[in-house]
Amino acid sequence: MGSKRRRSVTAVILIFCAISCLKSVSSGQVGTNSDHIPPLLCIHDQYIMQSYSTRHTCLNDSEFRNYLLSQQCSHKDPNIVPPVSSLLQGTRNITGQGSHRNLLTSINLLRLPHSQQSHLNELVIVERLPLGVFADPFELQSLQQRRAFKDVSVFGDTNLELPSFRSNRSVVEIHVEISSRDYENGEISLNLPLHARYQSLEESGYSRVVFGEPDLFLCSSYVPNQEQEQRTCLVLSIGGFKTEEESRSLVWEIPAGIRDHTEYVSAFTFAAAVLSAISILLASVFSSKVESCKNSKQS
Repeated sequence: MGSKRRRSVTAVILIFCAISCLKSVSSGQVGTNSDHIPPLLCIHDQYIMQSYSTRHTCLNDSEFRNYLLSQQCSHKDPNIVPPVSSLLQGTRNITGQGSHRNLLTSINLLRLPHSQQSHLNELVIVERLPLGVFADPFELQSLQQRRAFKDVSVFGDTNLELPSFRSNRSVVEIHVEISSRDYENGEISLNLPLHARYQSLEESGYSRVVFGEPDLFLCSSYVPNQEQEQRTCLVLSIGGFKTEEESRSLVWEIPAGIRDHTEYVSAFTFAAAVLSAISILLASVFSSKVESCKNSKQS
């Protein structure tokens, strides 16, 4: 009887430990999602990423989540009521060839009350680019001058010459002005030009780069002369904190060198260098002989 009681007590303890472990795992998974991000943010800067980039040298998703939590509004704006669903992201696609591609994003807007449409008149898209891909700030400024965007800025690693293994992630923040006509049309399309860095060697010859969903906000306009004025931003979607099942990821396979071919490439390069050196040496010897022959004839 005593041994049976001990077995039953041990079984109960094991079941209790298993349940507690499952609870802790589930709570950890929820913590990585965007459910705990406040629906309204109060931003003091022109860009949402501006204060974060001054405090952190590189992008970290968990640190960025904590930063968004710290930007929660201390007071609620009675004119802004977070809707159950105000925006549905449409299609996303990568077009182009080689190391230069275009990230196409189509966003479907649902109608908001007219009071909110007049106040929240700026759609902000934060693209957290994966490692190995960058956006050219000068190219984006040219698009802004052609009024493709209202405003755009690149944060993070903006050194365009670094290879993938020496670079850090970068973030592109795009501001698009929206009007009542845009709400009536119900769709906004964006075209973001991207470029691939030099990739490390891979067995397959391709480096796999995965794009997550962007962070989407509806914000009030920024007034440059009013530094104390806060911008109110309605959080629509935080794509970086979604699980793999929830997010719709895009994959870009960037051509990279094949690791098994390094010996052949090194041997061919060495042979070409030796032949070039011999050719230069023979050419110099031959030219010197020709010069000596000319001098002897003249004398």
